[in-house]
Amino acid sequence: MMPELARALKAEDPALDIEIIASRNRYRGGDDQYPPEQDWEGVRVLRLGTPRSNQDSTALRLLAGLYFSLVARRRLLSLPRYDLLLVGTNPPSAPLAALALRRKRHTPYVYLIHDLYPDVAVSLGALRATSKAARVCAWAQRRWLHGAARVVAIGRCMRDYLADRYGLDAEQIEVITNWSRLEGPSCLPAKTQFRARHGLSEFVVLYAGNFGRYQDFGTILDAAAMVRATHPDITFVFVGDGAKRPEIAARMESGAAGNSLLLPFVPDEEFADLLAAADVSLVTLEAGAEAIGVPSKFYNILASGRPTVAVVGEGSEVARLIAEESCGLRVAQGDAAGLVQAVVQLAANPETAAQMGERARSAFEHRFTLRRIAEQYLSLFSEVLAEGTRP
Repeated sequence: MMPELARALKAEDPALDIEIIASRNRYRGGDDQYPPEQDWEGVRVLRLGTPRSNQDSTALRLLAGLYFSLVARRRLLSLPRYDLLLVGTNPPSAPLAALALRRKRHTPYVYLIHDLYPDVAVSLGALRATSKAARVCAWAQRRWLHGAARVVAIGRCMRDYLADRYGLDAEQIEVITNWSRLEGPSCLPAKTQFRARHGLSEFVVLYAGNFGRYQDFGTILDAAAMVRATHPDITFVFVGDGAKRPEIAARMESGAAGNSLLLPFVPDEEFADLLAAADVSLVTLEAGAEAIGVPSKFYNILASGRPTVAVVGEGSEVARLIAEESCGLRVAQGDAAGLVQAVVQLAANPETAAQMGERARSAFEHRFTLRRIAEQYLSLFSEVLAEGTRP
């Protein structure tokens, strides 16, 4: 998403000089690396030779991220002076470099929160809130947040959490959502290549994306099992990979996941076709994870012109947007019967589902295109520089 944003910023303001500092490693794919330096349509990319971050061990992932952050810090201090730095949460220790640059050169930074640490680990039960590791990480996170000229939250639920948990002033937090890159025509035809390839002719409920640790697949799998007895024409399709893939695969192998299909990621060029294959698309979060992450897949679903059934808490950004735009239905985590009811309701009322899909596409076009989001970032950057912010 960050390369997409950088290109969009450059497209909006060609006079803008943008440099990206990233790893040479590929996030997914083979062991071959990117070159040390690249040019993306006028955006300069400087790549660092650091260990891979997608290690099996959480400790190794954190160490790889820390090493990258320290190397990035050294590289930043060796480069010419920047007017502004944008830093994200991947790796979680990346703001180390931003804080160092602010202290050494008084360069303001904007801190974009996608996944908030250690809060994510605490929410998942992987780390005790009272443990020394959690307290040290929370102390560091507070320093990074308060050191930023602005903190970008990708949802209102996250904004409220940051203000309450870390004591940030409201004027320091800017809410800028994620976006979708599917800016072509709405994916309205349902007779897609994906459906033909996998023999899908009936009602398809699709989950496409990362099978992450803070996503509630238990409710979805329970609902799939319940649907099989009464509505065998409804198929749940899971496309992706991640930490919870073994859990999903085990349920399917045991026959306890109803009429379901598990498939790997599709190539980028087939992604729009995949989303168009759905009659309904799913979004899910574990209870308690709503304020520390917002599923970016939701904006792709909006762009696809399909209704969303979201297994999320009532106060989450996804739930708020569904209510505001009337583009889907929300179900509470753990309510498998409610999920069955929502899916069956949409399957029995195709006209209602189509209207929700139309409203979803309209919301995307008016609020969540990459160009509109890039305009918001440029406006924010201009405000920070005009203020001469020096935290």
